[in-house]
Amino acid sequence: MALSYEARIGVARAAVDYLMGRDAAEMTALVPNCPGWTVYNAAVHVGRVSVAWEEMIKCTPGDTTARERAYETSGKRPTGAEPAELARWAHAAIDRMSGDASKPCFFSMTGGPGTTGLWAWHAASELGVHRLDVEAALGHEHAISDIEAVDATTYVCEFFLPAMRRAAEEDPGAVTAELLSDTGECLHTINIDSASTHQVTVRGSVVQVLLALWGRPHTGVDLVDGDAEVWDAWRQLPGKVFQFGTWD
Repeated sequence: MALSYEARIGVARAAVDYLMGRDAAEMTALVPNCPGWTVYNAAVHVGRVSVAWEEMIKCTPGDTTARERAYETSGKRPTGAEPAELARWAHAAIDRMSGDASKPCFFSMTGGPGTTGLWAWHAASELGVHRLDVEAALGHEHAISDIEAVDATTYVCEFFLPAMRRAAEEDPGAVTAELLSDTGECLHTINIDSASTHQVTVRGSVVQVLLALWGRPHTGVDLVDGDAEVWDAWRQLPGKVFQFGTWD
C-alpha cells in the first residue's frame, strides 16, 4: 500500500496548508503531543525544517557537511514569521522535491545518497504526523487516510527509525507491526529488522501505530508477542537523538 510520488507531494502540500491556515486563536493553542509547543511553534518548526530540507536537496549525495550547513541556513531566517511566510518556506522545499523523483541529492536519513523522491516520502510522512499533532490539539478529526497512514508508517520503519538507531548507536530489537483499519481489517504488516535477538510484535490502528513510533501519545496498540521493552525502547529512541526544534 504505497502512495505514488505525486501523491506524497500532494500530502505534504496539504499538511502545510492545514498547519499554516489556522486562525490567530488556534495558533495559540497548546499541542499536547509536543509538550511546550503551541500550534504556532509547530508551524515554525515545519517552516524552518523545510528550509533545511531545501538546502540539503540542493547538495550532492557525497556532501559531508550538507546537514550542518542546512541547519545553519535555517537558523538565520528571521524569527516571528507570519504563517503565510512559513508556508512559502515550506512550499519552496516541496517545489524542490517535485518534478523528478530520481534526481540524486543528499538525504539526511542516510547521511548521504538519496533522491528527491525519498525527500517527498520523508515530507509526506513527517508533515503528516505534525498535522495529526495539530488536529488532535484543536479537536479536529484526522484527515489522514488509511493508505496515507500505511505509507507514512512504512517510511518511519524503513528510513526514520533506522537513522535514529544509527545516530543513537542503540538497537532495541526487531519489530513487527500489524496495521489495522478503524474497522479492524489488517491493512499491512511492517517490520524493522535487527541484529538483536530481542523482538516484539504489536497490532493496532495504523494511525495509532504511526503516532506511537514517533513517540506520541497513542491508544489501542496491543502487544501480540515478544518483549514490551523492545517496543518502548523504539518509541523513546527519537527523543534521544537531536531533533530539529523551533526557535520562535
